[in-house]
This record gives sequence, C-alpha cells and structure tokens, in this order.
Amino acid sequence: MRRFRFNTIALGAALVLMSSMATALAVHEDVITEEIPASDVAIALEPVADGFTSPVWAINAPGDNHRLFVVDQIGTITAVKLDPGNNSTVPDRLTFLDVGQGGLGLLVPLGAFGPGSFDERGLLGLAFHPEYRKNGLIYTYTSEPAAEAADFSTLPAGVEPNHQTVIREWKVPHPKRAHSVVDPSSTRVLLTIDQPQFNHNGGALNFGPDGMLYIAVGDGGAADDQGPGHADGGNGQDLSDGNVLGKILRIDPAGTNSGNGEYGIPANNPFVGHQGADEIFAYGFRNPYRFSFDTGTGRLIAADVGQNDIEEVDVVVSGGNYGWPVKEGSFLFDMNGADRGFTTVYSPGVPAGMIDPVAEYDHDEGISITGGFMYRGKSVKALRDSYVFGDWLSRLFHLTDDGSIAELNPVGAGLGVRVTGFGQDRKGELYVLGQPGFAPVGTAGVVMKIVEADDAREFAADLAGANEVPPVASDASGEASFKVDKDRSTIRYELQVEDIAGVLQAHIHIAPAGENGPVAAFLFGLVPGGLDVDGEETIARGAITAADLLGPLAGMTIDDLVTEMQRGNAYVNVHTVAHPGGEIRGQIEVD
Repeated sequence: MRRFRFNTIALGAALVLMSSMATALAVHEDVITEEIPASDVAIALEPVADGFTSPVWAINAPGDNHRLFVVDQIGTITAVKLDPGNNSTVPDRLTFLDVGQGGLGLLVPLGAFGPGSFDERGLLGLAFHPEYRKNGLIYTYTSEPAAEAADFSTLPAGVEPNHQTVIREWKVPHPKRAHSVVDPSSTRVLLTIDQPQFNHNGGALNFGPDGMLYIAVGDGGAADDQGPGHADGGNGQDLSDGNVLGKILRIDPAGTNSGNGEYGIPANNPFVGHQGADEIFAYGFRNPYRFSFDTGTGRLIAADVGQNDIEEVDVVVSGGNYGWPVKEGSFLFDMNGADRGFTTVYSPGVPAGMIDPVAEYDHDEGISITGGFMYRGKSVKALRDSYVFGDWLSRLFHLTDDGSIAELNPVGAGLGVRVTGFGQDRKGELYVLGQPGFAPVGTAGVVMKIVEADDAREFAADLAGANEVPPVASDASGEASFKVDKDRSTIRYELQVEDIAGVLQAHIHIAPAGENGPVAAFLFGLVPGGLDVDGEETIARGAITAADLLGPLAGMTIDDLVTEMQRGNAYVNVHTVAHPGGEIRGQIEVD
C-alpha cells in the first residue's frame, strides 16, 4: 500500500538501502498508514534532451533565458538549448565542462562495486555565481581521489578515505557569449572533505538570496551513521570543530577568513564563536539529496534520504537540527550498536530542539527521495506554489495546498526512468531528470519538461498476439477504444476484433507492458463454446462504472482506473478457447 504522513507540527541511495531493507530488525513495515493519493493535477512530460548517463541537476545561468545546464554524474556539464531553431547564435548543445574520464580526469572511477555498478559519487553539483554575467564564476561539487590532506576529516590516523569531496571554483572567460565554455586552467579549490565511504554524498550547491554559497554534505556513508569516520552518536549530531558531515554548510567564496584562506566564513553563521565548525548552517542530515531555494519566498527546502523507513522533506533554517541519527523523519531511531539500526516510535516534537519534516513517506512508497523545486512557472497553473519532488523508484510527487503529498502521474506512457534529479529554468519551469538503470553507465539518461496535459479522456489499445506474455502466434488482431466522461465517473468503450475464433472473454488487466496482471474490469462476457469472428466485427460496447471494478481496483473509483491507464499500467486481453490465457493483447495508451 502507498503511504504518507504530513506533519503539521513541523510546517512553519538505493542499492545499499535495498540491502538494509532486507535485514532483520532494520525494517518496520507500514510505519505510516495513509496512502498517497493520485494528484488532481494533469501533467505530461515533454522530451527536451537525451544521451546523458545519469543527469542529476539542471539550472540556468543568470541572464540566460535560452539554455539549461545539465550536470551528468559521469563528469560533464552540457548546455542544452531550450528553443532549438530559434536564436541561431546559440548552439543547440555544448559541452560546457568535462571533469570526467573523457575530460580533465578529476573524478574517482565510478562503480563502487566494480565497473558498471551502482555509485553515488561523481560530479554532483553546480552553482552559478549570482554575478556570473560579470565575473564568469561557477562552482562544482566533485568526488575526487584523496591526493592530499583534507580541510575536514573525521577519520582516525592511518585510515584512508574512500574519496574526497572537493568544492571548486571555475571561470568562464566570456560569460555573455553563447559559445564560451569553462577555462580548465582557471580552477581553484575552495575546500576538501574526507569521505569515509562511497555513499551519502549529498552534493547540491546553491547560492542563497543572501549571496552566500550553500553546500549539502551527507553523513559519510555506510549505515546507521556509524563505523570508521563516524563520531560517537553519529556525524549528523556531532558539532565538534572539523566535522562537517551530515550538514548543510554556508560560505562566502569571495572571503578569506577560513582556516585555509580560500573562502570566507559569514559572521552570522549560527556556530561562529560557538561549538561546531564555523561553516555549518544546519545539521542532523543523513543524505540531503538535492535542495533548492524557493524563488518566491527564499526558503531553503531539502530532501533527506532515509535509511530503513522514512523519506523526508525539510524546510531548513539557520542552526536547525533535523534529527539524524536520533530520528529518522518524525520517528525515533535506534542505532542498535553493531546490528542494523531501526525506527521505533512516532515522536513529533520530541526530543525538544529537533525539527521534524514538513512531509514524509515510508518505504511502501519508495526508497530514496530526490529533492526538487517549488513550482513558480506558468505552464501548469494547478502546480503553482507547490513543491515538486520525486523518488528514485520512478515516482513524482508534489505537496498540495494542505501540505499533504500527492502523486503526479504523467499522461501517456508514464515516467519510464528512475528519478535522479530535477531542473529549473529562468522562467520557473521544472524538468525531470532520470535514467532507466541502476548504475551511472550508458547513454539512456534524459531531461523532460513538466507541462500541462490536456485532460486526457480518450484512450486506445491495439491488440495482437505478439503483445501477449509470452507471445502467441496468431493472425488475429483487434482494437479497443475508451472515452472517459467529463465527470470521470464512467468509461465508455468499444471492442473490435478481426479473424479470431473461439472468443471467450475480454478484460482490462492491470500491469505495465511486458508483465501479466489481474483483471480490473470485464469488456466481453463469457460465451459458451466461444465466439467466432471472420473478418472485422465489433463484439462489445458498453460502459464501466466504479461498481464494475474488480481485483486490485475493487471498491475504488473510475479515476483510479484512468490513472492506471494514463501511467501505461493497464492492458486489454482477449481470451479464446485455443488460448485461454489470452490470444491478443494491447497496452492502453492515450489516444
């Protein structure tokens, strides 16, 4: 069951996680009982660019209305023109910087478990200086080999880091020119952080409305915020000088009063002159994977990836403690010594001084949250003033007016990728970034724009034996058409078949393409001995209402069936005497 909880008190990842979920005592199933509903907002995803490996972030450069700069985990930043065919002086696609193996070679080799395997390291963040048009400065967050002593380290003497987080400054010689790219010789290292393990790297960089650079850093990796390189009680809660893991940092790239003299410490940072590294802005994070500033209010909104149960959205304030590893979301967390940690009880507001998330969901719904942006665009009016985010397991969400979570179901073939990041252009429009695989390999990564969908009410399915699972050698064919009434309470349908013998039944089933699933509604009832059709014939017309829904949709609404059809998770199957499991089949798609 899909579940969520919105916590009103607080308002005002992946393979390692999967392994954890299978560990005894590590998973408390159904810790949140409410189901995430489908959103009333109808969206579609418009392809913008492809050919990436694992795109994780996309933003515009200040003053650039025509391009999106896409960060690929393997090390490239690509400038993608959003209106190809217009503005002939702007290239459709331009490699802006390459720090990967095909370029400057700064990154650690990706593949934490060997070539082609899962990894959370790489080129993870990009920020343009607010005065980029004048000074040409950009900043990156990279995972690099540990070549020298780091500015920050939690590792005991003699223990080597897995890699180092490096925050670099770069310069573009002619930032107002569309063909100008980063000067590779211009790089300057601002700070370095030893990382004990390969995972939980955070990685987002953003300039705030105050002109300061904010940096998201995970807790160092592994599980339970424990082990080599993790402080007693967890890095997330450790405010000893030098421990910046599990934190969001705030620095001034133009200053020089830091320990290494390469950046400045803002005088109003919350721990200046007190316990804690001067760079810390907020703490108590496990893996803050993507944060952004709301262009309307200036609020900092972060998504923090959970361990065993809870994924959360946080509104981050100066000096705030967001709980990890004392809490996972609004639940208390037991680090459990040498064994796997686990959540215990729902505990909003306790312990005092820890800030609970504004929204959270459990692992019935997903496994690794991907932070997004407040929607301030104009393409989807119903999404205005709503925070849009996702989960790595191919799901899109937004926060509704009352702060609860709703799922965005793109009209058409569904999402089709794992959500690896989001993007935002200068007009406030949002982009979904993703790739279909588990690892940063291949070229199937895509960028898609969120646009308003027509209220999709017409659907169709082309039926053939080749579509059966497994395929059936049949010369028969068919077509089913569906039209949803305006009030979305009734679906009217017509089923036409051609050159088929012994038709027994026809149904709508629930499952994605390539999989078999249960019956959700009848289209054609049982005919003793079967119906023979020579040539082309309409064998059924009718209407489906909520009372007709069966199996997984029994007791639900027609809108729930329409949602499955929009997501590409419904198909028509025609069963015959010769092939009782189905002779011709077709996935239902928007017509």
